[in-house]
Amino acid sequence: LTLSTAAGDTVEQTELKYEPVDIQFAAQKTDTRSRQGGKAAEDTENTVSINMGGRTILLYNLNDPDNPVELAFQSRYGSIVTYRWFGDGYMMIGFSEGYLVVISTHMKEIGEELFSGWFHKDRLDDIA
Repeated sequence: LTLSTAAGDTVEQTELKYEPVDIQFAAQKTDTRSRQGGKAAEDTENTVSINMGGRTILLYNLNDPDNPVELAFQSRYGSIVTYRWFGDGYMMIGFSEGYLVVISTHMKEIGEELFSGWFHKDRLDDIA
């Protein structure tokens, strides 16, 4: 994974364990409510999230590049098909076995499923 400026200068670079399937930018919740230029720091897109081969999701915080967080889920859910960021740093993840899982990316809540359900008996292809 290489992150570059608009001019093409490399900002960050790291090796991934698995092939990236989907990459999204989002605002990960933080423990602090600091302000930057009149805008809450956590309102800016400070995190790159990567679906790594349908196995895990990597959260790569641009403000803390030395401490990426890799999210793994129960094997009964199947592989990660897709995911969407929503609300105040929440993520909905859709799995091949028809499960939907909602998590918070707030570090105090990371690793906890806020909601999970089995909604599709055959398979899940996408979420909106």
